[in-house]
Amino acid sequence: MIAKVPVKGQTVIPEAIREMARIKAGDQLDVGYSGGLIVMRKRQSLTPARVRSLLLGWSRSARNDSEG
Repeated sequence: MIAKVPVKGQTVIPEAIREMARIKAGDQLDVGYSGGLIVMRKRQSLTPARVRSLLLGWSRSARNDSEG
């Protein structure tokens, strides 16, 4: 898909992509740039369950790094 960037720098995320990513009006997106790519990710709220999940993933990663 091709999106055109007008003078104001705004662009439209095509409907098919919004549906696949479950993005709806009012959702917030994290936007970044890496390796020549503009990356957009739907922002996820930090619920207690999400924080636990992130911390468990981080602690597993740290353990693997120390074993390597």
